[in-house]
Amino acid sequence: LPEDHAVDTTAVLQAALPAPIAPAVEGLVTTTQVSAAPTLPVVVEQSTAPPLAPQPLPIDPNLPPVDKSVDLDGDGRLSLSEVQYAAFVHHGLSSTVVQGMFNEVDHNKDGFLDSAEFNDIRGLVLAKAENAALRYMQSVDTDKNKMLSLEEAQAYILKEHGIGSRDVERVWKLVVPDTTVEMDALQFSKLRRRIRGMTIRLARQIMKIADTNGDGHISVDEAQAIAFEQEGIGAGDVAQMFASVDDNNDGELNAPEFADFERIVRARAVETSKKALRVVDTDGSNTLTMDEAKRIAFEHYGFDENILTPFFDQADENEDGHLDAVEFAGFRSVIRSKAVRNAVEVLKVGYISISNKSLHSLTRPSRCGMENHSYFISCEKYDKKRGTPKWVEYQRHNIGGFPISQQHPFKGKILQEIDQDGDGLVSMPEAEEKTKREDDMETHETATLFNIADQNKSGKLDKVELADFIRLVRLSAIRFATDHFKEFDANRDRLVTVDELAQLIETKYHVPFDVTKEFFNKVDVDGSGDLIPAEIVDFR
Repeated sequence: LPEDHAVDTTAVLQAALPAPIAPAVEGLVTTTQVSAAPTLPVVVEQSTAPPLAPQPLPIDPNLPPVDKSVDLDGDGRLSLSEVQYAAFVHHGLSSTVVQGMFNEVDHNKDGFLDSAEFNDIRGLVLAKAENAALRYMQSVDTDKNKMLSLEEAQAYILKEHGIGSRDVERVWKLVVPDTTVEMDALQFSKLRRRIRGMTIRLARQIMKIADTNGDGHISVDEAQAIAFEQEGIGAGDVAQMFASVDDNNDGELNAPEFADFERIVRARAVETSKKALRVVDTDGSNTLTMDEAKRIAFEHYGFDENILTPFFDQADENEDGHLDAVEFAGFRSVIRSKAVRNAVEVLKVGYISISNKSLHSLTRPSRCGMENHSYFISCEKYDKKRGTPKWVEYQRHNIGGFPISQQHPFKGKILQEIDQDGDGLVSMPEAEEKTKREDDMETHETATLFNIADQNKSGKLDKVELADFIRLVRLSAIRFATDHFKEFDANRDRLVTVDELAQLIETKYHVPFDVTKEFFNKVDVDGSGDLIPAEIVDFR
């Protein structure tokens, strides 16, 4: 072997032999570097076998038992993974930080902690948590008095975790009973521990629904579905967020890791709301008023004031009648959730033709031969004088059937599922049929909106993607109504009144004035006596 590969056998043997024997062999071994006589270099083969795992020493019967809440496997000793998990759950400390402390207190180097060693690491963990609280308090202590008030805590916890003021006050009292007294860093670390426990419990509640394969963890795909449903976050961003919170690098998220994931999703929601607020804040107050909220929610989702008021009041944490960017984030999340629930209902709607005779057979409450669905009915009521059909109002009916009047002959359609193949998804042809029927939208425009909403590019829309698709279709229809506003505004006064619409509808559909007026009043959500483009879309 070359000179630089020669091995100092003294060092090798000294390392291999017990300490009392190693010095004795020092004089018996020479190396090629000090020997004058030619010698062969000594090569020590390196073992390729993995190092043996540390073996726990017998449990000292004189020591008290270890903490059962940390000893997850119940073997009476604490492994590194158990201590890491406990420190991560309670204090959010990373695995690498805990490993360093673990090695420091594992005095017998058996790879496990007994109760005495765990007491040593407990103090280190609490000190680390208090130092972290002290550093973090500098950013949330808005008045810079090095203490934390209840109002400061409420503001930062709402922003970071979406937990409301009343819940924060309740947790605060568990640490400091008097809400007028401010916290120091030690007390703040205790508050953070309790808030973290609350976020983990909330995460477990979400996981009950989001953990689709039931393995007790959240996979990347499941995390992507959650983030997209909650905030419309794309798969690429979710992958980075997922990796940043996967503390044990096992490729899935447990409840504490998922709580951290939800915290990042919340941060993204607040940032998005700040940007959105600059667009919808028409009065320049840097907040969202109820009137502004009604306008944007009606245009995007068709929600009226009756739907919005409880959502707005719920988001208005300080009850000042305005939503700042943080409160607006909560409001947007609730509205998006409502839109997804509506999309689930839309999945249960479609058309099935029935005959006049069949309609008469439904004069008594009936399930129409279908189970577990809601229905619409639309009928063509024939005018005996003109012999032409008149469209009467769509009426929504729940499970249990619906009565149909026997006073007039009817032809009609029961609106069955839009999901015609029953796979729980909406395909391109199904979407095209819906938009053509409801919005008279061209096929190519539907395809464009469909592809935008199809976030995972599967070729079909799930309930969340369908909610986005419905929103995009509505906005497109509003743009169309805006571009063709003059066609409805007969007298060119920039207002569309009931008289103008009644004339158009009577000419085209032979619908009497009283029916048009009834529809007009239902869609005139602001009660202005004229229709804006979004209201015209609903009227059509």
